[in-house]
Amino acid sequence: MQIDAGQATLFALFAVPLCILTFYVDMKHKRITNLTVWALFLVFVAIGFFTLPFTDFLWRFAGYAFAFAYGFVLWMARQLGAGDVKFMAVAALYIHPGDIVTVLFILAAACIGAALAILGVYKSPLTKLAPDWASWAEKDPTKTDTVGKGRKFTIPFGTALSLTLASYLIMGALWGQ
Repeated sequence: MQIDAGQATLFALFAVPLCILTFYVDMKHKRITNLTVWALFLVFVAIGFFTLPFTDFLWRFAGYAFAFAYGFVLWMARQLGAGDVKFMAVAALYIHPGDIVTVLFILAAACIGAALAILGVYKSPLTKLAPDWASWAEKDPTKTDTVGKGRKFTIPFGTALSLTLASYLIMGALWGQ
């Protein structure tokens, strides 16, 4: 991995708890709060400003802009929630440019794992452990402005995004340069 191990450790100390919170809230309420996204942003700015060379720090915002623009297109097509777009853009700040392919593989694995786990629980009696969670709620065709336009069962993507960022930072702390 190309990310500096010390930098990844500092990021992980503050960002991983926020990722765990995001995972939980997205499963329970199917939303990602702005407070969480702003906290992740401030963690990056506070640590990144002091641990990255200034030009690298500024270039990370190009990844932020690309992720936000890509996510915005998906949001316009109602394939991704607004919180997911914001979280994805802020998470892009943490990614070393040399690790993009690695992160895409982690994201693919997290998407598959999260989808299988959620569908497995959705189709089992385990939903009785958390019956009020929005992740198990039935479709509401009257909500045409939501992801899936209210006609399909959707999986909260924030689970995969938060798992990806947390995994990347932990792996970077263990195996970074």
